Amino acid sequence: MAQKHVGYHVLPEHYPYVAKALLGAIAEVMGEAVNDEVLAAWGEAYWFLAGLLQEREHGIREAIEAVDGGWNGWRAFEIAERTVESAVITSFVLRPKDGGKVLPHKPGQYLTLRLTTPDQGEIRRNYTISNAPNETAYRISVKREEGGQGGSRFLHDVARVGTTIQLTPPSGDFFLPQAQERPVVLLSGGVGLTPMVSMLETIADKHPELETAFVHGALDGASHAMDGHVRALAKAHGKTSVATFYAQPAANDEAGRTHDHDGLITVDWLKANTPFETADFFLCGPRPFLKAFVGGLSRAGVASERIHFEFFGPADEALAV
Repeated sequence: MAQKHVGYHVLPEHYPYVAKALLGAIAEVMGEAVNDEVLAAWGEAYWFLAGLLQEREHGIREAIEAVDGGWNGWRAFEIAERTVESAVITSFVLRPKDGGKVLPHKPGQYLTLRLTTPDQGEIRRNYTISNAPNETAYRISVKREEGGQGGSRFLHDVARVGTTIQLTPPSGDFFLPQAQERPVVLLSGGVGLTPMVSMLETIADKHPELETAFVHGALDGASHAMDGHVRALAKAHGKTSVATFYAQPAANDEAGRTHDHDGLITVDWLKANTPFETADFFLCGPRPFLKAFVGGLSRAGVASERIHFEFFGPADEALAV
């Protein structure tokens, strides 16, 4: 939660507004069951948790600002490059308008963007960084969501090279450790491959001896992004295997040519084809994908400390069931 607050630039002066809204909602919902003593207890609990969060957020901001290229709050970037990766995914390279350095992110972290859209006004969205850490630019690779709330449609349909976008610094506790020792399985579904590409670029550059498996599931060839880039990284690294699965192959898709396997990734396949007993698993994908594999890997004997996943939204214990 502290990482999210830093990403959305939540400041100490915002907390009283949340307290007022929360206590008002409690009073409205509970009605006559609420008295001054109950509200005072809720208020005490809220401010205790708020104090913990504010302390953690202050520490995160201090650490970011201490690094060359770090900043606090919103900073103006512009779209420097725009690359169509598939029928539904486009990559955007973002460079600071002030010409300065950027904070090297941890591979797997995300950015919070503040976008000014023609139909919804100002909106804020999270997008994972899809390139390796560096001091000059970030790349995000965004799926166009037809039924989405406007962020992806704005980037795909309105934004162009030169468009200005406001960013807060990279955030998130889901990332590849700098001193990764165990083998790695990068497991993704759909646009969930974005943090995995960042991790794979980092592994290819910084971890020449790290045994790695890149396993990705896509709907079909038209929606599959960055496959050539991934395979080039794997070849250059020399210790990375790549396996791709198409859930609904199109007529011009052919296993062994456009992808490796028809159907869905399974835990049994992972057991037979990856360093299953010793690896750290990094997972990113839609909710059903995460629910299947967070629980599936656990039931297959993978210890919880070896299962790492990213989920945008409230914590959901059902994922691990």
